[in-house]
Amino acid sequence: MNKKIIIIFFSLIISLGVTLLLLSWGGFQSSNDVNSEKLRGDNKITLQNAAEKGDMVAQSELGFLYETQKDYKQAAYWYNKSAQQGYAPAQYNIGVAYRYGRGVTQDLKKASEWYQKSATQGVVKAQVNLGMLYLLGTGVPVDYNNSRQWFMKASESGDTIAIFNIGQFYFYGLGVPKDYSQAEIWLKKALALGSMRAKNSLALFYGQGLGDIPLNINEAMKILESSACQGYVVAQENLGAIYMGENSGFPKNYLQSYAWYAVAAENGSKKAKQMQAVVIKNLAEDEIKKAKSIAMTYIKKYPAPIDENDTNKSNDECKYP
Repeated sequence: MNKKIIIIFFSLIISLGVTLLLLSWGGFQSSNDVNSEKLRGDNKITLQNAAEKGDMVAQSELGFLYETQKDYKQAAYWYNKSAQQGYAPAQYNIGVAYRYGRGVTQDLKKASEWYQKSATQGVVKAQVNLGMLYLLGTGVPVDYNNSRQWFMKASESGDTIAIFNIGQFYFYGLGVPKDYSQAEIWLKKALALGSMRAKNSLALFYGQGLGDIPLNINEAMKILESSACQGYVVAQENLGAIYMGENSGFPKNYLQSYAWYAVAAENGSKKAKQMQAVVIKNLAEDEIKKAKSIAMTYIKKYPAPIDENDTNKSNDECKYP
């Protein structure tokens, strides 16, 4: 395959997913130690009594209980009580509260301070979030070295987002020399843990022959399809673009293009929704029915995962209808 086609292929999927992750935590972390699990099994009155007597674990668990009931003000109140006593999970949770303004006035500086306290005590999500704050300059100055160090710390516990982002530091040369071989190593570590973003990014390595990976467009496409079938929306959207595009190195297939845009739209992509309307103009009436049928199959088979850690080991292989 000539160089021109390779460039066109990757211009179609420029949003391949190699960008650094943004903070997008879906919920508060509850503590996981033995005492807290025991306390959580108690009724609310018992928990309240223990919390009011100053038990920091009970205070944190009571905060978690209020959080599940969507009473964020009370949740933040009890998380703060526990955090002030030095309880690491509560420090993380009150940091999340300040980060997003849940039950308290949003304060990014306070969020970073609480993340720091929690991260220092070993809470992995706090380490990852603190790394993101330093990366983005949110509540703290931009500091790539500090950011990477916190990701490295979290990676020791096997956090897939931290491992993936370390690969991105080497890919873009943020605070370190650009090194595709190192980026590949870290992305493969994340992939081994089930990271869809890592799989999606490695498609770029095969498509451009980066690092120690030989140029292989067919392998790049195979990896991209696998990522899409695992529910990764960016990969689904990219497949829609590839099957629609001119000279992508693959035959046009408007049926597949429509179907992948449809499932990406169902999984939250606004751009994919817009592209459905573009693709459908290229289909005859009988083809539209077939495309919609394929789309419904994909929507059922390839939903976006709910795992906030970016992992999904199901649907590893695509089986097209």
